[in-house]
Amino acid sequence: MEDLHTVYVLNKRIEKLRMRAFKLTHDDSRRAIQFDWVVLQQLDDIRTSLDGMARTRGTNVKRRYSYKTLTAAMQHSTIDAIPILLVPPKFKITTMIIGAKVTAFKMTPAWFKLDDEAKVLKNIIYPANIANKRPFNTIARYRAVIGKTNDFSHESLLVSDDQTETLVLALDAFARQFGGDLSFTNEDLSFEESAHCTACGVANLSSAHLLATNYVPTAKLTFEIGIAYKELAKSEETMQNFAMSFVQAIVDVLSCENDYIRILSINLSSKSKGQVEVSFGITTPSQEKTEEYVRILQEHARSGFLNNKILRLVKPSEYECTWSSVLSFLQLRPEDFDSKHNFDYRQPDLPESLTRGGYPYYLPMGWYRHAIKVNNKYGDGDAWLGSTNAPGEWPVAFHGTHSGAVSGITAQGLLIKVVQVDLKRPEAIEQMGEAADKPGLYLATHCNGGSHSTYTRPFDVQTSQDLTKSFRVVFQCRVKPGTFTTHKSPVKVGDAWRVVDPDAVRPYGILLKDEEITVPD
Repeated sequence: MEDLHTVYVLNKRIEKLRMRAFKLTHDDSRRAIQFDWVVLQQLDDIRTSLDGMARTRGTNVKRRYSYKTLTAAMQHSTIDAIPILLVPPKFKITTMIIGAKVTAFKMTPAWFKLDDEAKVLKNIIYPANIANKRPFNTIARYRAVIGKTNDFSHESLLVSDDQTETLVLALDAFARQFGGDLSFTNEDLSFEESAHCTACGVANLSSAHLLATNYVPTAKLTFEIGIAYKELAKSEETMQNFAMSFVQAIVDVLSCENDYIRILSINLSSKSKGQVEVSFGITTPSQEKTEEYVRILQEHARSGFLNNKILRLVKPSEYECTWSSVLSFLQLRPEDFDSKHNFDYRQPDLPESLTRGGYPYYLPMGWYRHAIKVNNKYGDGDAWLGSTNAPGEWPVAFHGTHSGAVSGITAQGLLIKVVQVDLKRPEAIEQMGEAADKPGLYLATHCNGGSHSTYTRPFDVQTSQDLTKSFRVVFQCRVKPGTFTTHKSPVKVGDAWRVVDPDAVRPYGILLKDEEITVPD
């Protein structure tokens, strides 16, 4: 405690000298004359003394509260000192896999419920000679929710672009692009506030398209912390308590919603003995707000978090940030697949275009639409979904399932920030004014040559030992009139529509296309 006593004495002396300097300045100013040389010399001496005392005080503070001192002092008491959250948080750890050197997490809002995969797969029967079991595991979980058998030896996996099971596999492949998994539920899912739900790590059919453009990106940071991994990994309770307390500590520093912070992993440090590396993500509905939170944490981390029981163990450093779309779960409710409104655009003699919302609607020839049940999902009624060009009807556009050249991530020095390759932003501002001066979502008026194939990725489904089918996926959407600007690129055919309000885009169908059939050598 000697260092703290020295700091206390220095604070008293510094305060006394500051008051003397103030009195000298105040007394001379009241006489309405310039300072004489004696007063100036006295003030200069006081400033010199203050500078010296401040340096001495800083040295003692660092000695007392340095990272090494803190970690050494808490080496044996850190685990017991982790605070237990007394108020139920709005977030939870949905999955946690503790390994010898790494613990992986999926964190979600408290309201999220994960289906019981282990229970479903307990009695699954696979077809013969199948190496990749994931497609069958995924469809078994889907079938469990709709009450169908998971015996694939008697009821085969239905693989075709007009089959819902293939659509489910397509969405599973889509979710895995962003580190997510599917989750199945029979509970009603809200289709409003799509950006908020995606920021919390749980997307659904109304918000999945936001992932493909990095519109709601996650800032990922990794802090090095002075706690031994083996101490955290000694029990699930210890690891979970630390993870929850760490998230709450970040929330307290940022004063943000606590379901915007998610731990991704805790690793045995590769740099320092007796340390862990905590990788976590920050996601908000606003890129600008996320960037602000990153800057706050980086500024704190440079000198250390001295006033927090958990974060004061963070090693002071320049922590860099990376950006990407990160998903915990894509939540599917089978009842939200509206098969009676499915449509086959592969059939002959269809018109090339119709009209919706007063705009041309270019039919996606060669694709099969799986309709999303959107009736009564939004608070403003269903007029937006009409097909008669009546008032309130929204026009049709298409959205790919990966970003292509529309958006990207770049790094500039130590400050890594999200940068949309938003080439049409200046043009959009010319058309719409300052309201368009925000990160934009891009949609295409044409599916073929617009969203496909530049902004789609193929995914494969193995149907037997020697046969694999390849599919592509596109979202069919309605876009609110008056909310978009029109551009000739970045699409090859038709126009691109740029939108800055994510709630002005509503997916109402998912298009599937059988690309090819391949036979492995």
